[in-house]
Amino acid sequence: MKIKAKLKGQTIKVKALFNSAMVGKEEAIKKKTVPSFITHIIAKVNGETVYEVSTGPFISKNPLFKFQFVGAAKGDSLEIITTDNNGKQEQGTTKIK
Repeated sequence: MKIKAKLKGQTIKVKALFNSAMVGKEEAIKKKTVPSFITHIIAKVNGETVYEVSTGPFISKNPLFKFQFVGAAKGDSLEIITTDNNGKQEQGTTKIK
């Protein structure tokens, strides 16, 4: 997971690149693998949720998410947690620049 967060004015602009095969049921049957895709993404700053989204297998492999929010300062820590359909969680953190 690669995360960039930059403060521009009062808005924090975030780009997050996730490593996921995003393999749905039909593709998993063809490839004879287990379906595996991100189902939930949460972004937090200082323990407060600033972005939350539910997804499915319809998103491309290694998806790039962009979002923005207000209410944080330069130097704060941004934490992003992803959960996949198998219950596996990954998390990444970065400082807001």
